[in-house]
Amino acid sequence: MLDYPAVLVQMDFLAGNKAHHRRRLMKRAIEQLPKETKERVWKLQRGKGEHEVDKILGVNTQTVGVGDGLAIALFLEVARINHSCRPNAYYRFHASHLTMEIVSHSTIEAGDEITLNYAPLGMTYPQRTRFLKENWDIECTCSLCLSEEHDIKDSETARRQMEELRDTMLDARTNKFYNDAITIAKDWWYFCGLEGLLPLEMEYHDILADLYALKGDLENAIRYARMALDGWVRLGSVDSGQLENSRAVLMRLWAEQEAKIARLGA
Repeated sequence: MLDYPAVLVQMDFLAGNKAHHRRRLMKRAIEQLPKETKERVWKLQRGKGEHEVDKILGVNTQTVGVGDGLAIALFLEVARINHSCRPNAYYRFHASHLTMEIVSHSTIEAGDEITLNYAPLGMTYPQRTRFLKENWDIECTCSLCLSEEHDIKDSETARRQMEELRDTMLDARTNKFYNDAITIAKDWWYFCGLEGLLPLEMEYHDILADLYALKGDLENAIRYARMALDGWVRLGSVDSGQLENSRAVLMRLWAEQEAKIARLGA
């Protein structure tokens, strides 16, 4: 699903104007939209606050990178997609043509609700609850948060294990225990799979590419760097920083491998 912004405003503009001036200008901008678009904006879910513009934009907009700065964007279709702690879709922003794309990362049957994760993936229940309340003013009612108590406990155990494994993996990397770090990373990914956090797959492959490169195993480093790049192409934006970083890593590893082959040949 591809969505275009009904409203797009630079952060510098918001920061450089007093609140009442900002509200007046934003309201005027909405009023100048085509009739159907304007009506859809005013029908969106509202958050807390005293002013209508703040209540609408506060919980329905997203921060996106445009040029060298940041902007607030209101995508009307994306704004109506609900949160889930186990989402079935992933969003990516294309800065080159200012569009937001929704991509499924698991099977969505006809009649199923499309869901996104408003919070960073992998958060535990207390972390998600606090984050969603502070940033979106919502209390989650997704299938995970409303599931049986033992299912919630199993999920919390898995996510806490993910946190511990990530910390342990980073510690092992710092201390140059690369084989241990690789084993721990694979355990971390196992729990990601249990929790249905498939969009973290690219990060997992990036981690393994880095660890194998540090270990000196260029063959496996290139293998996982390719997988990371393929993942970012599939789920990430074509002009995203993650994809460009992943491509740069793969190019660097190829160059290192060619140099190594040349040295052996000499």
